[in-house]
Amino acid sequence: MNLSVMQLQTRGGQAPFYFRHDSVGDNGAIQQIFHNRDYDASAWEQGRRLWEYHRQQIEARPSLIVDAGANIGAASVYFLEAFDSAFVYAVEPEENNFQILEMNTRRYKNKIAFNGAIASSDGEVGLEDPGLSDWGFRTSPMARGTKKVVKSISPATILSDPRVAGLTPLIFKIDIEGAESDLFSRETSWMGRFPLIIIELHDWLLPFSGSSRSFFSAIVKHDFDFLHRGENIFLFSRPILGGNAVRTG
Repeated sequence: MNLSVMQLQTRGGQAPFYFRHDSVGDNGAIQQIFHNRDYDASAWEQGRRLWEYHRQQIEARPSLIVDAGANIGAASVYFLEAFDSAFVYAVEPEENNFQILEMNTRRYKNKIAFNGAIASSDGEVGLEDPGLSDWGFRTSPMARGTKKVVKSISPATILSDPRVAGLTPLIFKIDIEGAESDLFSRETSWMGRFPLIIIELHDWLLPFSGSSRSFFSAIVKHDFDFLHRGENIFLFSRPILGGNAVRTG
């Protein structure tokens, strides 16, 4: 791969961030996450409550952030820098994206990178390139004629991983190009463990496919404040963050 590099200002000083200069997807991710700060929730009271919760919890144990659809690692790096003492579990199915993700997060010890897809269950899914640049790869359940196969991992398996089992769930970010139709189609109790879920839905990309239907069926089983900014929905857990004070423990 022919890579370019930009310098990011991090807590430890300047650090390189690698990307493909001619990639619409790479440049779009950099613009959205580092310049537009699409995942910054600090303007809302709920976001400030999330930060307070994080500060209280890390006195005992680090926070866990899951980056599902991690692409080249822009969101992972953003979260690692924004939330000190956080641990990121990054999930990315496409091999070239994953290689750049590993390069961009190499300096962080507090992360796991999984080369596969988030899904409702562990196993395998198909991976396809619809021609929407490097941030547009799609996964779907296995079907006859599937050319590219990648591993899949469920949220429950991530949460039971011994390497993160002792951490405090904080953020579950989801940008998986329509595969949310599968992700929310089965057991979703994991949603209740995260103070914040951030998701981009893709009905705009996949018209009349019903890709968001299972998501809306799942959220009614939980108790969230529902906020919207840009492409993303922010779901703040009322049981975890609500009330007059953030609960600990």
